[in-house]
Amino acid sequence: MVIEKAISLAIDNVLKEGLTDIFPEPFEVLLLKNKAFRKFISEQIRARINSNSLSGLKVHPISHVLFPKKDAYDFRRAALIHPADTITYLALTLLYADIIERYRIKKRSNVVFSYRFKPSKGYLFDPKYTYTAFNAYVRNKIKSNRVKVLVKCDISNFYDRLNLHRLESTLLSLPIDKKYTKLTNELLLFWANRDSYGLPIGGNASRILAEAALISVDDYLKSLKVRFCRYVDDYRLFAPNAKTAHAWLTLLVERLYLEGLTINPSKTTIVDVSEEKKLSGVSEEFKKTTTELKQSRIIVGYTGTIPTKFRELSEREIRELRKDSTDDLEEMIKKKEILQPDDIKRFLRIVVASGKYNKLRLYKQLIEKFPQFTPLVVDLFIKKAELIPSKLKDEISEYFSLMLSEGVRYPEYMLISIVRLLGKEGYQNNVALMEFFRSLKRNSGAYVGRVVLDALDGIVNRTDVLEIRQYYSRADLWEKRAIIKIVNGTLSEEEKRPWLKNVKVHSSNDHFAIEIFDKKKMKK
Repeated sequence: MVIEKAISLAIDNVLKEGLTDIFPEPFEVLLLKNKAFRKFISEQIRARINSNSLSGLKVHPISHVLFPKKDAYDFRRAALIHPADTITYLALTLLYADIIERYRIKKRSNVVFSYRFKPSKGYLFDPKYTYTAFNAYVRNKIKSNRVKVLVKCDISNFYDRLNLHRLESTLLSLPIDKKYTKLTNELLLFWANRDSYGLPIGGNASRILAEAALISVDDYLKSLKVRFCRYVDDYRLFAPNAKTAHAWLTLLVERLYLEGLTINPSKTTIVDVSEEKKLSGVSEEFKKTTTELKQSRIIVGYTGTIPTKFRELSEREIRELRKDSTDDLEEMIKKKEILQPDDIKRFLRIVVASGKYNKLRLYKQLIEKFPQFTPLVVDLFIKKAELIPSKLKDEISEYFSLMLSEGVRYPEYMLISIVRLLGKEGYQNNVALMEFFRSLKRNSGAYVGRVVLDALDGIVNRTDVLEIRQYYSRADLWEKRAIIKIVNGTLSEEEKRPWLKNVKVHSSNDHFAIEIFDKKKMKK
């Protein structure tokens, strides 16, 4: 792919899907809708890539935030990458994404279902190949008379443990311009602090590279006639008997070992599916998941044992759940010290289906007995704010405001959710947010400071803004852009102009920061 097309596609994709599907879309993305600014950024990215050097890429170190994964007590290290750096990384990868796709097992083989490169209208991947399609294929496959045993396994900490030198070797084995392979490797090593391991988690560039890293593993299994399919790091092996299942699993383990990877033994199962022939159709769960697909991917957070976002119920689900009572679940939530994820999810779904939102008064027990569910509960509060009784919303706001003021060191993902809630209509508490902002320490987290500022934007007065502005010199780049936005949107022209003039001098290299208050214009 030529560099101009790669950059344009990278920007189109960021406008469609944001910088990452883990964090909320930052306001910086909307700045790219200005055609003049987009053109300017495109020129900057092209110069970065054409420099053919790490220093010329001008990227910043990345930070990480632990965020709940789909399983209980498991977390992902979500990467926090600045906007221009995200576009640079994605454009660089898109230069050879079509070559990677060409050397993967063909789509028609129904073996690899993850992130099949097929760009269209700003999206990057073929919408027919998804986690839903993967699961549906597995369910249909195990009905075959030839399949008696199913092996389910995944790669342990795949993104974190991916060996960058082996990835480079894989890319060098493909007909990719070597200067792009070298530049990609230098960038990834820089972000990994020269540790030789790990892809940044959360963006499409890393997804493309992760798929490339498994090309040789997939080819190896296919050459030995192992019947399998895969979605990212999830493998399913379709064996005629237990003996073959064990043999094929051993082949996979041995081949992954050569790549510096291992399977997760706690998630590896060998299942007798000989009775599955009685099942028919695709499960309702897979059909439900389809509604949460955005083009070709499941949005992170809606699925798994521990979802972080509340998925709206279908009409069929509402009809079925309305028949159920929450009495037993409520009793369990009140009395049990340890709650089960499925019970929490079912309780929330029945509440929504029945419209009895006053039952959400049990939110304290849900959060305190299973803190990993905080993002899900908060997301439900936000989405259903108009339906939740006003008195309960006031109690919720007061409860979370108190949590912020206690000085307890909560996990950053919890703080991010709480702060986000207190900035939303119905729960707003700018006093609590300002107090929390004042108490923030540099080790409070990589992103929570930015989230606080985003929550305060639009609900602070002039006095608060003048105080926030004083923090600018100590802020990180994410926070600085948020402070600029708050100042620019709140203070009068006469009061903000001298300060913004200084910002333009001291932050001249952060083009997204300057664009907030000094919009690029098309040259006549």
